[in-house]
Amino acid sequence: MQLYFYFLLTLIIELPIVVLYFRKQWKQALLVGFLLNLFTWPLLHVFLFETSVNISLLEIIIAIAEGLGYFLLMRCKWWKGILLSFVVNGLSYSIGILINNY
Repeated sequence: MQLYFYFLLTLIIELPIVVLYFRKQWKQALLVGFLLNLFTWPLLHVFLFETSVNISLLEIIIAIAEGLGYFLLMRCKWWKGILLSFVVNGLSYSIGILINNY
């Protein structure tokens, strides 16, 4: 499948959860979630295709980076940003694995 499909799928999976998590600031959360993914998704794929680093390790690094982004940009507690990021990234990563194995 084309890479843009996977980016779109990532947004479809992650953004609704981010918006629900930050219900009171949903417009800002939608923008922040989109911009964080717009930055980290291509970064992940550059490292994935250009290095031999394990994808699971790359996903953990991306989840930490996005979690810090939520912490800084949404002004939530740091652990809430990290938790949210691990949940949404874990879900989208798992769905990606399922799609690629079928």
